[in-house]
Amino acid sequence: MEIHIGYQSVTSQTWGALVIKNQKIFENKLKEYYPNKNIKVVWHDEISGAVINTAMISKKIHIGFMGDMPLLLNTYKANTLNNYESIILAFDGKGKEGKNQSIIVPLKSEIKSIYDLKGKRISTPIGSSAHFMLMKILKKYKLYNDVEIVHQDVPIASQLLSQNKIDAFAIWEPYSKYLEENKISKVLVDGTESNSDYLAGIVVERKWYDNNKNISELFINSLKEAHIFIKNNPKKAAEIFSKESDFDYNTSIYVAKNISWDCSINKEDIETLIEKQKFLIEVNQIKNFDLNKYILYAKD
Repeated sequence: MEIHIGYQSVTSQTWGALVIKNQKIFENKLKEYYPNKNIKVVWHDEISGAVINTAMISKKIHIGFMGDMPLLLNTYKANTLNNYESIILAFDGKGKEGKNQSIIVPLKSEIKSIYDLKGKRISTPIGSSAHFMLMKILKKYKLYNDVEIVHQDVPIASQLLSQNKIDAFAIWEPYSKYLEENKISKVLVDGTESNSDYLAGIVVERKWYDNNKNISELFINSLKEAHIFIKNNPKKAAEIFSKESDFDYNTSIYVAKNISWDCSINKEDIETLIEKQKFLIEVNQIKNFDLNKYILYAKD
């Protein structure tokens, strides 16, 4: 039996996966509970949640770590496709009030305040958590109709930012800190200005879950153990993050300390997801559907 897990070493709030993988927490639990079974865990490090979603729909990945927006897009696909079903199993990292996101500008930019963005071009991956954060902040400062927003993936936008070819970039960690550490950019506005939580979670293919509920529970316990490890061993965890992600140690330890590691799904989290679901409807990424049908591991 093979269990395929998709994760993103480039997204810090899904770094719980890096500890599970590096420390072989899930594998060890499987060996303990199924000593006579040959179970292999296959880890897939992908560049984005969208790539993991595509692999899950084609039945190549069973469990996926991703940010809240691809999480919602995954469940929307489960709602609309005849041959695919999924459920949100748990959360990994949480950025309270929008922590771990920011609007950044080139290091030598003349843009000094949020109001200096008027008439400027801002890059962000459309339909992402950073896009949502950006729109909330622009509306807050009444700049919504005064900027041009362009869709660019992270590698392209990072390169253009370093070349001073875009005015600003709305993005999530660890990119913001990494670009700052490398003297490419500086933070103009912190994501907490949005006052909306930034979440990352785990989605599982429904049929696989129904057939492997005990294994799914072992996975949740592995995630809880990883979170305890991160909280109790921040320096060792940062070393693991750095090794597994190729981001430097200073970036890793700085970013990780701002993440709330909590796998539970509470009422506030569900309200946050519903708010972001409405945003995805507004930007024509999805149509309305009953999100609560796709949340499994919910706790009051």
